[in-house]
Amino acid sequence: MNYRLQDIMKMIIPGLYLMALVLGYNILYSDFDIDTSKLKDLSAIVVLLIPFVGFVVGYFVECITAGLEHGWYALGWRRKKKNIMDGSSMYPVANIEMIKMKHQITNGSITNDKANEVLQAAKQSITNKEVVEPYRNNASLARNIFGAQLIFTIFYAIGLDAFYTEVYWHLSLFVLLAFLGYWIHHNHVYVKYVLAEYAKSLS
Repeated sequence: MNYRLQDIMKMIIPGLYLMALVLGYNILYSDFDIDTSKLKDLSAIVVLLIPFVGFVVGYFVECITAGLEHGWYALGWRRKKKNIMDGSSMYPVANIEMIKMKHQITNGSITNDKANEVLQAAKQSITNKEVVEPYRNNASLARNIFGAQLIFTIFYAIGLDAFYTEVYWHLSLFVLLAFLGYWIHHNHVYVKYVLAEYAKSLS
């Protein structure tokens, strides 16, 4: 399996973030104590082990969030590419009409499945994928960070009897919603640039 640095980081960062949240939770609500004297003796091992564990946790997070995303779309959640194909004013694509003409799309006729078909065709048509790759990585990282926050927010609620009275839980929920918006935004940006490159190839 060939992982590039960006693919590794998009899993390590959410993994370490989730680990830090769980550590903070344990420090706040339990008698969790760290023996720093032992850590000094194991410092080299810890430095090597933390990124590895972060990657494993992050991979687990990515599997969950990817499954959730596919599940939401299966339930009819509006796809980002549909928003853009419908002419979203926030994420305009130059020459979008050329894509609609090629795929015989009229106003109001595009469905989630058709929008996904167009996006797959667009991805396959791009010869220089490095142009859109940063946007794909940003969208994936945003999704995985949202997933890490979602897992922690659920973990937080399960761990406390009256979690809804806790200020920190409400803060966690607020951060979760902020990360959801962040993910949706970056997903739109990624789709926008894929379709923009596709439109260029058709002109």
